[in-house]
Amino acid sequence: MPLLHQRGLQVVEREAGNFALPAYPGLIVKDSYWRWPERDLAGNAIDFCVQVLGLSFHDAMRQVPGT
Repeated sequence: MPLLHQRGLQVVEREAGNFALPAYPGLIVKDSYWRWPERDLAGNAIDFCVQVLGLSFHDAMRQVPGT
């Protein structure tokens, strides 16, 4: 969640501790994991940066807190 807020992404709380990102319809975030069923994608915070935000792996490592 800190990464999403840091990047200025709007987060909408859903049921069962899930969160939606209106900028990415269908993408669901929970804790440090995410899934995007419509695109058959899922992963951790680093995967989110690479697969969704389009960052390089090295840039993603610098962006994610605690890595």
